Amino acid sequence: MAGIPNQPRDRRAEAIDRIDDGIFDVVVVGGGINGAVSALALAAHGLQVALVERHDFGSGTSQESSCMVWGGFKYLESRDLKLVAGLCDSRNRLASAYPTRLAETRFMAALDRGAPFPPWFAALGAVAYWGLGRLATQPPRHRSAATIERLEPSVDTSMVRGGIEYSDYLLVDNDARFVSELAIGSTRYGATIANRVEVLDADQGVNGWRIAMRDRVDGRDLEATARMVVNAGGPDVPVVGELLGSRTENRLVFSKGIHLVVPRITDSGRILAFFDDDERLFYVLPMGERSVIGTTDTQVDDHRCPLPPRTGLSLSGADQRPYRSGGHCRSDVIAERCGVEPW
Repeated sequence: MAGIPNQPRDRRAEAIDRIDDGIFDVVVVGGGINGAVSALALAAHGLQVALVERHDFGSGTSQESSCMVWGGFKYLESRDLKLVAGLCDSRNRLASAYPTRLAETRFMAALDRGAPFPPWFAALGAVAYWGLGRLATQPPRHRSAATIERLEPSVDTSMVRGGIEYSDYLLVDNDARFVSELAIGSTRYGATIANRVEVLDADQGVNGWRIAMRDRVDGRDLEATARMVVNAGGPDVPVVGELLGSRTENRLVFSKGIHLVVPRITDSGRILAFFDDDERLFYVLPMGERSVIGTTDTQVDDHRCPLPPRTGLSLSGADQRPYRSGGHCRSDVIAERCGVEPW
């Protein structure tokens, strides 16, 4: 999935001119989801904001997600009810603010004998999740193996003990487009945004920050001043932090997620959930005429995300799919997506 197109030249040129020698309350570095949201929120509160991104808006981790907007169902396993309630509240507010961009979507989790908990326990968790979400979605349902087979014929229920069906949200378009719309939305409150602008250096003085940048389109050197700089670099937070001379007590840990794009598995519109033999959770997500299987969560040291050769890619859970009939072989993989996020 590619990043959004470049800004129109005249609009971008105007933004570059405003950034050069500009005086801002805040300069946000990084045009992913965190940077776009920060720029929008700060500008909406009346601050003079500049948002700069080295590549295209939403072109990094923010274009490699599962496109799910959820309340953190899996965190119920660790009994962190406060976290789940907070995530559900954020989910509900986002769905209310962007009703045409988020769609309530049903999830079907089929639980076989290798699942970490029985269906009745999962059903209790689903009800608790619904309650923590203030009953904002359709209610969850306990599903028998026979019902799952009827509703989702592509699922092999021979080893399934039962399952649950519940609701969360899915981005209607895709993650990169949603990020770009947030960034563009910040301009309606007076923010200045420019992609393909790289921060080269930053110095903090008594009167604020001096930020040296370069327009990667024509090589023009830029300089702006700001009272504050927000590091929203995603996996590049340590790199940006070095430029800012910022030190943190804790080191970021990176998690790499891989998705496989395959021919469409189900046309129901539901998101299917299953556990592999190692009790890792995988999803089968709808994507037009395709399905997306993933994601893995693998801790890595490198914040970059090189895709391994297709023959060497290991998504054992997606390959095994212990209860899926007519599974796909490696040659069915149409595309692979890889993203790294900081923890």
